[in-house]
Amino acid sequence: MSAEKPPLAFSKKMEDLIPYFIMGLFILIVQAGSLWLSATEYISNMPTFENPESIGYSVYYIVIILIFTALIIYLIKTKTTFIIRGIIYISITMTLYYVFTALLAKAFGLTDFTPIFSIGAALIISLLLYKYPEWYVIDFAGLMISIGACTVIGVSLSYVPIIVLMIGLLIYDFISVYKTKHMLTLANGMMDMKLPILFVIPKKWNYSYINDISDDENNIENTETPLKEQENGNVQAAESPIAESSAAGIKKRKSDALFMGLGDAVIPTLLVISSNRFIEHSGWISMPALYTMIGTFAGFAVLMYVVSRGNPQAGLPFLNTGAILGFAAGVLISGAAVSFSLGF
Repeated sequence: MSAEKPPLAFSKKMEDLIPYFIMGLFILIVQAGSLWLSATEYISNMPTFENPESIGYSVYYIVIILIFTALIIYLIKTKTTFIIRGIIYISITMTLYYVFTALLAKAFGLTDFTPIFSIGAALIISLLLYKYPEWYVIDFAGLMISIGACTVIGVSLSYVPIIVLMIGLLIYDFISVYKTKHMLTLANGMMDMKLPILFVIPKKWNYSYINDISDDENNIENTETPLKEQENGNVQAAESPIAESSAAGIKKRKSDALFMGLGDAVIPTLLVISSNRFIEHSGWISMPALYTMIGTFAGFAVLMYVVSRGNPQAGLPFLNTGAILGFAAGVLISGAAVSFSLGF
């Protein structure tokens, strides 16, 4: 009997790690997919901002995100959910439209029917998300949405303003998760409405995201345990690795799945696409972009290590830091010239 225990323990440990590897695979798919999509003729010919090197755009994006977050939290607290759904689904449909247009243009060329087919496909996916938000539907749409968002923004804004944006968002993520904790309210409300703004990685194949979120009695409980005594996750999942911290009096959701916000895949990938677009290079990918990818996964590995020790964390401080350091290493190794503008 004793001889069988180590293999069984090792097998169980590997089984528990599979969802984490899938989470990392999702980030890789977003990065590789965005690199491919950004090289398509339809996307590469898209106009950039008037001055894509201006860090003023970073400030605009951060302000917009703060206003949008405040608006969503207000609507959640006032239970005005139809407005939130409208905003989210319009944004999803527009992003999917760009993705399908680029795909169709790559496959068949741009024709008069391309916009019609693209909007039709985008509406079908959005309707499916609304009517049947099961985990595999959400994950497929999440990958498409993430790839589209990374590509459109990444080819429009240069790497320095992207880095400023990433620094601002990692600071905001840290404050909103560990200090103000208002991200808990946002995540709670979004999940309760089954909005497709995250990746869902089930631990069991018979897992149902629809049933998980709908069954409030079994999946939500009040907790008054102080933060330092919490061992599992928070609103996203009791075992969620990229999660907001638990706090006294906050609802805690138990789940047989792990959850990762789309932003954790999107934000570091913006730097990958931007550095590949705005730094001259030969071949498919520039050295700074490649090292940005490597740095992202280095940050992801550190994040998973910290989480495995029973300490749920916000994702962007780890992922963005790794990506930025990787970019810096790629610039130094390749000797690429960088430039930026202070213009607003």
